[in-house]
Amino acid sequence: PVMDGYELGRRLLERGPVRIVAVTGYGQSSDRAKSVEAGFAAHLVKPVRKDELLAALAAAATPAPRA
Repeated sequence: PVMDGYELGRRLLERGPVRIVAVTGYGQSSDRAKSVEAGFAAHLVKPVRKDELLAALAAAATPAPRA
């Protein structure tokens, strides 16, 4: 691949506000830290349960409070 998901996330966020949910097979704390660093709204590890996915999507769809 030309870029990984973290790089794709960073590039999308550079274009404007977007909420990204990572769905991956990698669940180590370092992997979660990479998602946070890349600006992802959530980091889910496969296999993802339906309730986890729905909760992450609902949280990502909720506007962030204004400062």
